[in-house]
Amino acid sequence: MAEFDELGRDGFLRKYGFGKAKSYFLDVDEKLYDAKAIARVALDPTADLSDSDETVAQRFLALGFTVRHFPVRPWTREEIILACVIVAANNWLQPSGGERDPRVIELSELLQAPEFHPVEEHGPDFRNANSVARKMADIATSHPDYTGKPTRGNRLDAVVAQEFIDNPMKILAEARALRAKLLGLRPEQVKNPDLADRIASPLVFDMPVEAHRTRTFPVRGTTKRNANRVEAELMKRYREWRAADQHNVIAKGILLPGETRPLRVDLYDVDRSELIEAKGSVDREYVRLALGQVLDYSRYVAHEHLAVLLPTLPKTDLVELLSSHNIRCIYETAEGEFASN
Repeated sequence: MAEFDELGRDGFLRKYGFGKAKSYFLDVDEKLYDAKAIARVALDPTADLSDSDETVAQRFLALGFTVRHFPVRPWTREEIILACVIVAANNWLQPSGGERDPRVIELSELLQAPEFHPVEEHGPDFRNANSVARKMADIATSHPDYTGKPTRGNRLDAVVAQEFIDNPMKILAEARALRAKLLGLRPEQVKNPDLADRIASPLVFDMPVEAHRTRTFPVRGTTKRNANRVEAELMKRYREWRAADQHNVIAKGILLPGETRPLRVDLYDVDRSELIEAKGSVDREYVRLALGQVLDYSRYVAHEHLAVLLPTLPKTDLVELLSSHNIRCIYETAEGEFASN
């Protein structure tokens, strides 16, 4: 497992000739490891692992390991509609950039929201850019005018494509409503990013706050893991607190030229046009990190205000540090409310 951490998931699997696991993973200190690859390399390098993934998982359970199972979830009609709209706008072709295409990457991030499938069922590769690109190919080849060999999609691909052909305005309206639902916005607040033409400038788009993709975690040590847990819970409470006053809080993605994984702005208060970076600790290293991230993101995301969200009020000199950069310090009070300097 130390080698897995050192090489990273892709490097480890490539070295030993394994594909990515789809459903079964070892959970060790909140880091995920592909179960079958670890069994082959760490337990018995000479073993013939023709057993099913489930059988390998059972062997690990018998040894006392924690195994997580992420079932493969078929695409829902709603997910296919969101993909179909992009394919239709591209003349019923799969985006040429495949998994590196910004339209594919943006939809992949959007689909990490929990509305269609619970977050706890999202594996490390759930609706990643590669799977979204494949689904768009399925939709493109299901068009009635397509003359080539169709890909192996599901029945709904052709159904949704035909629905779009028969009544495009209805499907477009439905797609807009779905985007609003995933983002927690009203339909009129949804902005469809123009991602068709990739230029040198970074691309900014809206993302669901809850869209934290499950990954093989590279974090070591319990302190940072605990801070990450506190951060996620803090963001949830702050969003709910703002929602109680009918204010909308989303996240933002920043896709830099040449990159395939967007930077993530933790929170963006739509009504205040405020860019917010959250941290789960008021220790100096966390506040300084938040400061740097806010200043970095602010170069790309249009905003009127900047802020850092913390679980409690930090030391006075740290509040002054943020204020010196015109960054508001938002913190949770003992009463469960939120205040700011």
